[in-house]
Amino acid sequence: MNNRLTKLSCVMLIAGLLSACGSNNNANNASSESASPSPSSPAASSPAAEPSAEPSPDISGKITFLNHRTDIAETKMKDYVAEFKKLYPNADVEIEAVKDQSNILKVRAASGQLPDVTFVGGDSIQPKDYPKFFAPLDDLGLNDQVYFAGQSTIDGKLYAITSGGSITGMLYNKKAFATAGITAVPKTLDEFYAACEKLKAAGIVPVATNFKDKWPLNNYESLAQAIANDVNIMDKNAEIDTPFNTDQPYGKALDIFRTLAVKKYTEPDLFSTNWEQSKKDLATGKFAMALLGNWAIQQVIDNGAAPEDIGFFPMPVDNSGNLIAPIGSDAVLAVSKDSEHLDTAKAWVKFFVEKSGYDNDSGFVPAIKSKQSSLTQIAEFTGSGVSMIESGPRGDYANNVINKAQFAWPDLAQEYAVASDPQSVLDTYNKKWADTRKQVTK
Repeated sequence: MNNRLTKLSCVMLIAGLLSACGSNNNANNASSESASPSPSSPAASSPAAEPSAEPSPDISGKITFLNHRTDIAETKMKDYVAEFKKLYPNADVEIEAVKDQSNILKVRAASGQLPDVTFVGGDSIQPKDYPKFFAPLDDLGLNDQVYFAGQSTIDGKLYAITSGGSITGMLYNKKAFATAGITAVPKTLDEFYAACEKLKAAGIVPVATNFKDKWPLNNYESLAQAIANDVNIMDKNAEIDTPFNTDQPYGKALDIFRTLAVKKYTEPDLFSTNWEQSKKDLATGKFAMALLGNWAIQQVIDNGAAPEDIGFFPMPVDNSGNLIAPIGSDAVLAVSKDSEHLDTAKAWVKFFVEKSGYDNDSGFVPAIKSKQSSLTQIAEFTGSGVSMIESGPRGDYANNVINKAQFAWPDLAQEYAVASDPQSVLDTYNKKWADTRKQVTK
């Protein structure tokens, strides 16, 4: 994921870029693993929003698009280019797909050799540095229409546009639900636990956690954001000494996860789970649910499930009936301010988010808020009445505390779920957190 530079020395600039904050792992997984095998047509992918005017009628010249999507470079990307050329016959787009794009982007930015258009993601280039490398995109007329515009707006100018959104939700097998007599997805936490009980009684594993693999447990941290209705909850945790208590968002999220383990709603043996096998078990209905990013939907289908048998709903975190889910940006698109064909590069960005179909092909929530996804599972999720809150990078102070404390949510979740004295686990983490805060200056 990825993008640009001038003036400072290469060494100083690269050092500055490398000091930037980290990325969302789910978003990275989504973009690298979740291309759909059945792309929707560009014309059919935007039923809700009327496309705004193209940036310029004089679109010509050859541009290069640097991206990380090596998996679709010879297939869908070529289809996008072909559709673009139908609109702009005098324009050409060269697709340059590379595996280690973040690091390559840093080097090209430092050497002043940025491509015309690039994906920006991970820790490649931080938003505060966008004006050094990228051209403003305000003239595309998308500022108020797309998710995450605020994260790429510097001094009132928009420098990048998201390629799509990633959400965490409960992936489920509809046949497993039917076997257990569940006729509707749960809208409250009590309804969720009741569904788990029915599935367990029917001999179906209610929730696959992939406990041993650890990384899937990161999805349960998003429950804390939903509970708080605040994507910046970790920044607030960094301001207090004891953020891990049962009456606080992180503690409540931990209790949901522990309840699954204590009530045996998870895999029979938490310590012998396997991600690759769990995808097959979700596909067959041996496992009913898993809390994962929307990128996982296609992977389960690819493992044998019929697309119509797999659904996706917001995980309820309380009994209010109010559904809340964080949505995070995947890679953003940016245009080099040194491009020799700025109008063409901008036209490509606009086409890419409005008409290409990339969002549906990749299983993302469309970048344009009013655009309805043609993917059944995403439409089911967004049509549930869920309120989606835009997540973004943590602040430097919170990152410093987390790094100094060597805090990792999966470690905490594992310990808390199986502890005979869960409060002692919270006490240990709170003490370490408080001690670390004394050592980290703002």
